[in-house]
Amino acid sequence: MTKKTIENPFENMTALPFGKAVTKDDIFSYSQLEEVKQMLGLALGSRSMSAVLGESGVGKTTAVCTVTDELPTNKFQVLYLGQDQDGGNLSRRLAMSLGLKPRQFRKQTLLQVSQFLADNLIEQSKHIVVVIDEAHLLDSSTLEDIRLLTNTDFDRISPVTVILTGQLPLRTRLKSPGYEALNQRLRFRYALEGFSEKETADYIAHHLRLVELPDDLFSPKAVRAIFLYSRGILREINNLSLLSLLKAKNQELTSIDEKLVKQVIDQRELN
Repeated sequence: MTKKTIENPFENMTALPFGKAVTKDDIFSYSQLEEVKQMLGLALGSRSMSAVLGESGVGKTTAVCTVTDELPTNKFQVLYLGQDQDGGNLSRRLAMSLGLKPRQFRKQTLLQVSQFLADNLIEQSKHIVVVIDEAHLLDSSTLEDIRLLTNTDFDRISPVTVILTGQLPLRTRLKSPGYEALNQRLRFRYALEGFSEKETADYIAHHLRLVELPDDLFSPKAVRAIFLYSRGILREINNLSLLSLLKAKNQELTSIDEKLVKQVIDQRELN
């Protein structure tokens, strides 16, 4: 790490780090992310269903967005459906996203969407990509409806690429009786895990550099405390790092040590 001697390390800070508003060029690259990007690239190339699974806050949506945000808009249409547990609402939102007026009943709407997707494929229009977030919350009939949307032309090619994101219970459900067809259809899947301690340290340093802060602002013991408490979960790393940073700034400290991080952790435990 580059050593910097700054009396007030915060005087050159250009923005608050550890936020969601990070450009694609500033995304922190790590091995799991690169593997997910490779997998989703294969799924898109073959129009296959895929799933990105992991604990809450591990970075599933961010990983998917790093791929979909780079797709050329003249060739791809990306539809994002998130946190809709009700299958009827999901089918209506999908129809409206495609510019269709949903029918009165769910099955009619699904047939309407299926016909649109089939026609779109025949006309060789844009490749439609549907990202369904929080898929572990969906009931079995809705998951089956999603699978059926990928059927056309005697199942030789899918008219849509579906990407599911969800927590690990979805993986268990897929192995249960009654889910065999969907399980077989999910050709590509990846389970994201938390960062290692080194990745945590590199991630924190990366985000400090983005806002012109010293990349060694957090001591190694402070980073370790963040890693142990967060279990390497991205969202918790962001939360702890930002709160520690703000506390250090308010107290006019020049570095962040283990003691300060533990104060932040204790305060979070009380809330």
